[in-house]
Amino acid sequence: MSPAPDVAVIGGGIVGTAAAAFLAGEGARVTLYEREALAAGASGRNSGVIQQPFDPVLAPLYEESRELFRRLPAEVDWRVADFDGPPAGLLLVSRDIALVRAVAASLGATFPSLAPEVLEGAALRELEPALAPEVVACRLELSYPVVPSAPTYAFATLAERRGVQVRLGREARPVVEGGRCVGVDVAGRLEAAGAVLVAAGPWSAALVDSSGGWQPIQARWGVVVETLLAEPPHHVLEEAGMDEALGSGPAAGAARHGPGPEDGAEPAPTFSLITAAGASAVGSTFLADEPDPPAWTERLLEHAIGFVPSVIDAPIREVRACARPASIDGRPFVGPIPWADGLYIASGHGPWGISTGPASAAQIGEVILGRPNRIAPELSPGRVPPRQAGPI
Repeated sequence: MSPAPDVAVIGGGIVGTAAAAFLAGEGARVTLYEREALAAGASGRNSGVIQQPFDPVLAPLYEESRELFRRLPAEVDWRVADFDGPPAGLLLVSRDIALVRAVAASLGATFPSLAPEVLEGAALRELEPALAPEVVACRLELSYPVVPSAPTYAFATLAERRGVQVRLGREARPVVEGGRCVGVDVAGRLEAAGAVLVAAGPWSAALVDSSGGWQPIQARWGVVVETLLAEPPHHVLEEAGMDEALGSGPAAGAARHGPGPEDGAEPAPTFSLITAAGASAVGSTFLADEPDPPAWTERLLEHAIGFVPSVIDAPIREVRACARPASIDGRPFVGPIPWADGLYIASGHGPWGISTGPASAAQIGEVILGRPNRIAPELSPGRVPPRQAGPI
């Protein structure tokens, strides 16, 4: 029988696979458990873009993640995106020029290096002919579109090459005895481990606290319609709103999620369009309950037509949904769990998992290995005590 691993990682998305690869690269024996398949959740079924979050706390994670992606081709045959070339560019689009100017001013004040540019009329149409005539936009030199599952598969390949044991179709739960995590429960059997990292997306909080008293991470379901546009936009397109300007902190979390079902409000889609490998993902939603994806197809496309009219004639290749791990304040939880020695979490990245997950994985891996802690204090799991986290 093989000895117990130094680290058990729960979750086969971008964060879990990157953490497993990092830990194994530093000499740890690692087993990764995934109850379904690699990239089965938001890591493989979202729209697919690597982009700086509009949050000063998360921006360094993006920069570090981009560097980790850039190094991948030296070890595995995966080129997730061309990070040596210019980004595709991000257009925050609207029909409200005052809103676009406010977003540009806010982003310019917080991130001067982004040099946001307000565009309208002929200048915008020359830059992006696919847009409807009445659309205005704020352009930022950002965004690398990717096939959504590619980053996870790349890190999974690296992890396996470094000796990680990947166990698919295995649901694992941390086992805590006497205030210490001693391993994971798999089908009623304890599998010992020196440390356990939970990176299971929106299901992470329930794994680290089975009592349900700690719930700062919950599912927000996104529906995406994948289309085949004859002449897709060159830029990444996102509907402009003050949530983009506010970033990913507490105020942005409230603005982005908007009214929930408890408010009696009918959830409305927001527009985004991201093209990678010839397919354009049109979205999206932030729903509290798991949706029926086909039921949202018409609503998403009707909303999108107001920004990119050619969507109406585009063949549909796939309609899919994923549960994004939304945190209570718009920022992930990365670090040791205060009430259980040897138990760690890296989850709650919301729409920024691909963009910031690899760096989160590397930093939590360093903590697990006893290295100096580089994790921003704003991401500490202890910022929300047990039984004080309410519904998002």
